Amino acid sequence: MWIPAVGLRTGADYLTKNIGKFYGINIDNIPYVIQDALKEKLKSVPQIIIPETHFDSYFDAEPPFQLGEALLTGSLSEGLFLYYPQLPDMDFMCVLKNITLSQEDQATGCLLLREDTPSVYAFITSKEIQNLWSEFLDDTDNQVGKHRLSSKKLKEKLQENYQKNDSLLFPIVRNCKEELEEVTEGAAATVNKSKPDISFGHCMTDSAKAAFLLPLNKQVDVRMKFKQIKENLVHSIFYKMISSSDIVLSIFCEGWPPVAREWVTRERFWPDIYSDEKITQGGFHIVPKSSPDGDFRLSFSCAEIMLIKTLSPLQHKVMRAFKAVVKYHENSWGPNLKEILSSYYLKTIAFWHFEKTLQESWTEETLVHHLVALLEA
Repeated sequence: MWIPAVGLRTGADYLTKNIGKFYGINIDNIPYVIQDALKEKLKSVPQIIIPETHFDSYFDAEPPFQLGEALLTGSLSEGLFLYYPQLPDMDFMCVLKNITLSQEDQATGCLLLREDTPSVYAFITSKEIQNLWSEFLDDTDNQVGKHRLSSKKLKEKLQENYQKNDSLLFPIVRNCKEELEEVTEGAAATVNKSKPDISFGHCMTDSAKAAFLLPLNKQVDVRMKFKQIKENLVHSIFYKMISSSDIVLSIFCEGWPPVAREWVTRERFWPDIYSDEKITQGGFHIVPKSSPDGDFRLSFSCAEIMLIKTLSPLQHKVMRAFKAVVKYHENSWGPNLKEILSSYYLKTIAFWHFEKTLQESWTEETLVHHLVALLEA
């Protein structure tokens, strides 16, 4: 079995030779200093803060439908993305500002699990919060003192705001068209971005304009301006390479859900007890679906990012190699395997393997053994 080298190394050099052609950028014509900066940016994606996104414009200025914070999630945030045939979607979790489900709320039944599934109904008991979110409540399923929040209405509101707003999600890329897919039952609202007809010369011109608009003074000298040009240029090329983004609304919940309590108590070798406590105390989220039932789904995206950070470099390397092998062979292994074996399933398989293996077993000599064990799983 051939294992793609991209799964076992950084992939940055591979990007220089191949991915640029896929996106219509001749990276060989870009100065080496910019090539190196782009490679470093791709390596450090988990630490990137993205100020260019205009999430605030998709939310209201007044309560209740306001943005609390936008979090980068998915393989880009975890450093598990592959470079071929294209970069993955850029996934964002947008946490709503004016609602939180406390542990007390959960204890009184505000999160009602649907038949032992990850789907839940969210109820609001506070009169003040009920009044605030009144247009998002489902009047067909109200209990004494409780009103059910409609996930469908939340997603429809996001779609409505996006459609009436002219702000692009990534305005840094000019000549770019964006389109929001029709809202489905899934949690994400997908924004597809066209491949803009933009050259390296255009990127350079735009970056120079942005940098030289800065006033020249003691704090911003000529060298700082050229540094800013390079940073703007790398940003422009990077955002051109992102083809779509998933926006997921979410509501923060304190504590840890009872249905996932078994994860806390079961015996395992990974992660350690200190990481356990940090993750479970960090809370979780519920994300809205668009089903007629108006239910939500439990989301542990932030917990998973924290888990990824506890991996050793060798574990992280094997996990990326595992994903690369499956993605490379999925079309030949089965006609519908691509739809069945999502990145989330592959990540879950890897997590199970890490839990069952001693940390001492992870050495350079055992990397192939662990990779084979994952493939056999």
